[in-house]
Amino acid sequence: MRFLERTFQLTKGVGPWRERDLWARELLTWADFEAAARGAVVMNERLDRELLEAIAQARAALGRRALGELAALVPAREHWRLYGDFLDDAAFFDIEADGDNVPTVVGVMDRAGVATFRRDRDLAELPARLSKSPIWVTFNGSVFDVPVLEAAFDAFPKPVVHLDLRFLIRHAKLKGGLKGVEDAIGLGRPPHLRGLKGLDAIRLWREWTINKELGALRLLVEYNLYDAINLRSVLEWTLWRVAELNAWPGLEKTAIFERGDVLYDVSRLVLAIDG
Repeated sequence: MRFLERTFQLTKGVGPWRERDLWARELLTWADFEAAARGAVVMNERLDRELLEAIAQARAALGRRALGELAALVPAREHWRLYGDFLDDAAFFDIEADGDNVPTVVGVMDRAGVATFRRDRDLAELPARLSKSPIWVTFNGSVFDVPVLEAAFDAFPKPVVHLDLRFLIRHAKLKGGLKGVEDAIGLGRPPHLRGLKGLDAIRLWREWTINKELGALRLLVEYNLYDAINLRSVLEWTLWRVAELNAWPGLEKTAIFERGDVLYDVSRLVLAIDG
């Protein structure tokens, strides 16, 4: 899933069209372009020189794992290409909010595992948790989740890279919300969670806060955590689909994230909730 070295959109003048032209000429990686440019002019002398310099910068930054430098070289619309080399630096998260647009529950999955944060309990710890991950993955988070969280805290961290799947799935020719995409790629939820939506999250929160129904709180947290953990599987499926649509040869497809690896932790966390 390491796609970074297949991008040439590292310098002004090399956009999606010119990049596809290079791929069509069987120049698929940085090394391919460097080899071709040694003996001939590939695009034009100026662009060749600038792209070779940018490739050298990108390779050096990758060697240092300097995510910020790479994010500055690669256009924001192409930041998804960074994921494969930095997947351990990613935090997948989703929020639920009451009708007042104040977060109620936030589910997170990162290198430390799965976690839930709740209003009036430990929500204040969320910024510190997210600040440890320079890559954030959300669904519609740039429009909803992050603005809501920024409004809820006096100071809120910013990621180096934010991958919003709402927009990324367009590359894979998919449409709809997160749950529709999950169904489209065969990533269904267990029966007791199927059909639950944002309005149900509001209802469950109020059943907990007003009536102290513990079952409602546990269901809400579980529903929210599924939103978070499924983001990784959807992202990785989407990236492989984009690679297939780009017709990149020589890729050895690896398995996408299997949520079963963390479902025990989710169940244990949910059952441990006692109010």
